[in-house]
Amino acid sequence: MTSEKTIEKSKLIKLLSSFSALEWKRFGRFVQSPYHNTNKQLIYLYTILKKAFPFKKLKDLEQERLYKKVYGGEVFKLSKFQNLCSDFYELTTDFMLDMHLTKEKRKKKKLVVDMLSERNYDLFKGASQQLIKEVETQDYLLDNDDFLLLYQLYDGLYHHVESDKYKISQTNFDKSVANLDNFYEDLTVQLSAENSGNKNFLNRKKRIDQVKTDKLKDLFQLAIELHQHKKTDIYFQLKSTVFDNWDKLKIGHKTNLFIHLLNFSFTNNLMQKDSGYQESFELYKIGIRDKLFIINGTMREIDFINIAMLGFGLAENVWTENFIKDNQQYLNKEARYFVVPLTMAYKANVEKDYKRVIELLSELVPTNQLRDLSKIKSLLVRAYFDGLINGEEHYRYALDYEIESFKKMMHRNHKLPPIKTNSYLNFLKLLRKLVNIYDAKPNHVTQIQAFEEDLDNISPLILKNWLTEKLKIFKNTASQRGSI
Repeated sequence: MTSEKTIEKSKLIKLLSSFSALEWKRFGRFVQSPYHNTNKQLIYLYTILKKAFPFKKLKDLEQERLYKKVYGGEVFKLSKFQNLCSDFYELTTDFMLDMHLTKEKRKKKKLVVDMLSERNYDLFKGASQQLIKEVETQDYLLDNDDFLLLYQLYDGLYHHVESDKYKISQTNFDKSVANLDNFYEDLTVQLSAENSGNKNFLNRKKRIDQVKTDKLKDLFQLAIELHQHKKTDIYFQLKSTVFDNWDKLKIGHKTNLFIHLLNFSFTNNLMQKDSGYQESFELYKIGIRDKLFIINGTMREIDFINIAMLGFGLAENVWTENFIKDNQQYLNKEARYFVVPLTMAYKANVEKDYKRVIELLSELVPTNQLRDLSKIKSLLVRAYFDGLINGEEHYRYALDYEIESFKKMMHRNHKLPPIKTNSYLNFLKLLRKLVNIYDAKPNHVTQIQAFEEDLDNISPLILKNWLTEKLKIFKNTASQRGSI
């Protein structure tokens, strides 16, 4: 122990001791920037203290020793040294504030990216790529927050429901995984500084992290192959590997890999022919069990609605009603009063209680969200049509009104992506033709054949399966009458 006075217990050293290795590098660039600092003595002090980090040797923190290194042969003056340390502390807090403001701005931009992902793919893609460019080309060296953000942005682009538009290259995949590796590596460096005396622990941790990273690479490589080649055997290989390692995966990795499986199970026609949407439903049950759809205490409306629709569609009523009861608390209040009645309307529709569907939809709290209104309208026109062909003749005029109202709404609003708008408009066009077929009693064979051709040729089209089911009803009726 040296007898010389040191700055060991000063607030400056306490603050600098909290820096990670990458923060020291970023701080160096900050100190040397003429915009932030014009005092050369502070640059000298930064270089000295950086070499002394993590401040285990007291002689490196002796006041006179530091003073001599900064000012050369000048006689030691305590007041001058204290002012130097005070200026350095103020510069350090300026650096931390600059980092904090940058991170807060990025958090806001990331929230905007997340919101755009639910509304418009092109805007989401543009905002994601712009934020990626901002982070990758920043003046400061990247730290673990930056690496994690980049990984999330790349990963979000890969997993978006419309991500076929975003071509995934091996280079970009490697880049994404490298960001994840860098995130872990920076945490290890920080831990190394904090536990420099425990080398065995650090070496062991590094080996474990490398094993985890290698396994994670293999999982995500499989996920990318599934996305690129869309083969059922890759799906089951990925599913098996993921759930074999399920308990070892972190929640973020579970969610990312889970989304790959879920998206494929929904979009693969062969899988749907074999088991309908049962495979997707089983995945949803796992996701609900492990709370993968609950992020920061909130569940997205779209996830809640999709799960309920699928459950009722597969006649899993008990499970689905329990799901609604247990998970509606995770919807925000405004959404809750809209989403829960809507899901019960879907149930009534499956049970062919069309009067109840119409009652529930009419009681819904008004919403300005076009995507919500389109859900209400599409279910309402189907309920009126199904009611009509099942003997509720008084639904005829209400159906005409709702079709025209829905059509005007889609033409006047431009918030939905064009592909979704056109999907709904094509659906309404074909629904009108179905009404004409119904009116032509007995059903006219030429109209039925023309409708069948439209189903094959018109694209994009939403609710095609529903339209196909209605066509079968009219074909069966015509067949029984000998028209076909």
